[in-house]
Amino acid sequence: MTFHRVFQPIVELPLTSVVGHVVITRFTEGASSKLMLAQSAPVGVGSNVETTTTEAASPCRARCKVGLAQSGRVARVHPRGRASAHHSRRKPPTTVKLNGKVFLAASGPVASQPGNIPPLTPPTSFTPAAPLAAVIFLVTIGLVIARPWRLTEAYAALLGAVAMVLAGLVSPGSAVSDVAGHWNVLLFFVGLTGAAAVAERSGLFEALAGTSARLSGGNPRRLLVAVVATGAVVAALLSNDAAALVLTPVVYVLVARFGLAPLPYVLACTFVADAASIALPVSNPVNVIVSDRLGVSAAALVPVLLPAAVASVVALLGCIYVIYRRQLPARAPLLPPSDSWASWSAVPRRLLAAFGVAVGAFAVASALNLPLGPTMTAVWLLLLGVEWTCRRFNRPLEGIGWSLLVFVASMGVLVDGLSSAGITAWLAQVILGQVRDSPAAVMVVTAFASAAGSNLVNNLPAAFVFADAVQGAGLSAASAHAAAIGTIIGSDLGPNLTPVGSVATLLWFVLLRQRGLEVSTWSYIRVGLIVTPVTILAALSVALLLGVPR
Repeated sequence: MTFHRVFQPIVELPLTSVVGHVVITRFTEGASSKLMLAQSAPVGVGSNVETTTTEAASPCRARCKVGLAQSGRVARVHPRGRASAHHSRRKPPTTVKLNGKVFLAASGPVASQPGNIPPLTPPTSFTPAAPLAAVIFLVTIGLVIARPWRLTEAYAALLGAVAMVLAGLVSPGSAVSDVAGHWNVLLFFVGLTGAAAVAERSGLFEALAGTSARLSGGNPRRLLVAVVATGAVVAALLSNDAAALVLTPVVYVLVARFGLAPLPYVLACTFVADAASIALPVSNPVNVIVSDRLGVSAAALVPVLLPAAVASVVALLGCIYVIYRRQLPARAPLLPPSDSWASWSAVPRRLLAAFGVAVGAFAVASALNLPLGPTMTAVWLLLLGVEWTCRRFNRPLEGIGWSLLVFVASMGVLVDGLSSAGITAWLAQVILGQVRDSPAAVMVVTAFASAAGSNLVNNLPAAFVFADAVQGAGLSAASAHAAAIGTIIGSDLGPNLTPVGSVATLLWFVLLRQRGLEVSTWSYIRVGLIVTPVTILAALSVALLLGVPR
């Protein structure tokens, strides 16, 4: 009694793109599994045969991304890699519906020769629509970065998403499902931007600016250190997006009153928001997404990522100081009297208490890995209610980043179009194919690959794509641990390269435009070209030292 593995391609309908494979164990004698198991049961080896044939397909299960099957017994792999099995009296269905999409089990196996070990990753092919998908995507990214005719990032991304649908790369139903699938992220930004608007109306930012001004003593260089240190703490404990939202308005008000050039300080706000966000699981939603998808404990990564975050922040401070040292005089041009700064007494005590509750609720929800979207929306509604009791309720929807919501939703549809064309699967195979057995190489490659991907599709969708690609590569435990660290470092620090890399950066641009400060894309990129590789290398140096087995 002998058996072997075969790979059967799974094709998405109606796009006819190969999205995965089913691993099947077949008996060389050509008999059905039901007959072979029935013949082996009377001699007491039936259970052993069934277990052995299933285990023969199991090593390839994660790499095939759809499932594994044994004739008469089907085990379907769920999106996060957990397998469930059920007996079937019939052959596996020719069509499968998964996550709202229809797939067809094609007739020809990829490999069916007994005794031959199939390739670790089944071959991935482009669809005929791949060139069109790539063109639409690259043109959209170009519009987002260049912003011709004052075209905003949101409208540029929306045009690209509509083009994907009109070209038939994404069906209208899939586009709607993709947008609905981002409900947690979208609710998160509604609540976060709404809560920040309440904070600004309450006078909280002015109070923080006054405290920072007093502590700086009018020294611009000391002020830069304070901005970076405060941003690191806020990003580590409350997420990178919260750091960008809270710090940018505070610093803008502060430097304006000191008569200082705002660019070095507001750039420090957005860069430190990402640089410090690798520290803890709650620092960035990407951290939880990656660790969960790879089956790695997020808490187990903290001893490596927290020191790496410290190294990254120190490297960032050094870069900003060197780049803008000529714009940081020994004393500020203007020195307002210390009693002229806003104090905490101007903020209603009930609102201060509500902000404390909001911070605690967000921290607890992040620590418990609860959905952050409903949490932040509830916090925003709570703050609105307290604001109303303080008789400061005015324009409750003012300040919400609606354009950011459109951008995130549209980018998801764009990535879906790339995936349907086979481009993302091909990229994953190319990136991980040669380094899978070296944890150190896996960490470095995934860090720089995810950093590059983050600047193409934004770090949230890129994190999903790379985490799924790594999970499907069948890595060893050590390599999977290293891949989690590398993907987090790349997805968190890499977005500092371009304005589209991180949602925190997009929030930063929105806030500055609302205050009349227009920062050009090139002004941002020319600093990011220095800051990004330096901070990634600093974090990787520490992570390789602490996170790779010797």
